[in-house]
Amino acid sequence: MPGHGNHWSALYGDNFDIQSIIERDVQDSKLIDSFACFDIANKTEQAEQVSCLRWGTGAVVEDILVVTDTSKQERFLFSGYPVLRDGNRHQVTIEQVDPWEYGIEGWIRVRVTNNEIALAFFDTRYYAGSAALQPGETVELSLAGLAYMLEPSPQSSFEINQGLFWEMEKQRRLDEGASPEDAARPVTIVTAGMAAFLPRSGDECDEAEFQGVIESIEQFSYNGSPLYRLEIVVLRADDEAFKIPVFASQHALKGYIPRLGEDVRGVMWLQGYIAGKFGDEP
Repeated sequence: MPGHGNHWSALYGDNFDIQSIIERDVQDSKLIDSFACFDIANKTEQAEQVSCLRWGTGAVVEDILVVTDTSKQERFLFSGYPVLRDGNRHQVTIEQVDPWEYGIEGWIRVRVTNNEIALAFFDTRYYAGSAALQPGETVELSLAGLAYMLEPSPQSSFEINQGLFWEMEKQRRLDEGASPEDAARPVTIVTAGMAAFLPRSGDECDEAEFQGVIESIEQFSYNGSPLYRLEIVVLRADDEAFKIPVFASQHALKGYIPRLGEDVRGVMWLQGYIAGKFGDEP
């Protein structure tokens, strides 16, 4: 079953103490809500309960899921992950619901930009009823990305002198009266301002490589370290821009300081939840 170790490290770095983080989160948390779930401990038909404990109150919080074991009259830790509550709202069409083992966590596959582009995200509130979503249903999501890595794009243009695009451009030049020598010149491809979103597959289907221009920047402190919220257009289809906020810690930035208007690239974990349907809102 997929896990959240790399999601925690995106926020805290590679040398974090997950045990102390979980202990703090459980001790200083507040109860968000509870829902019925499968009997994970004993694998029976007994109905159990999953509860969400939340640490923090701002744009980034940490959710801990605990599950009851009626046979022992106790609760046990099931999962935990960072949650980005200050996402952007998007109307999407449900394509598929992919539960993880036990049905408490899962991915949602949707189509965005007028159904032109398909993507998957980790539903931070899957346990609250997302399994009931149906293909073709339209919902409003809050979506955001947590960067594993984010850096300036290394170049703003490159040249090609072979391939289909070059052949097409060569023919265009010939049609316009250029000499064979001039028509065969390399073609310059400008990447400045380019938006790109390349989802991964399998157990990493909620991760994507991306590129875009920083359109707004917010900086705030999280656990004593700087955390950035960067608005980036990562997709364009039929003149519709798909913009999401990407949250980047100092660990993901590795010394880079984001600047407005810069082209950046990186790798993100895409997460979200159905806006206004389950639980508290920011």
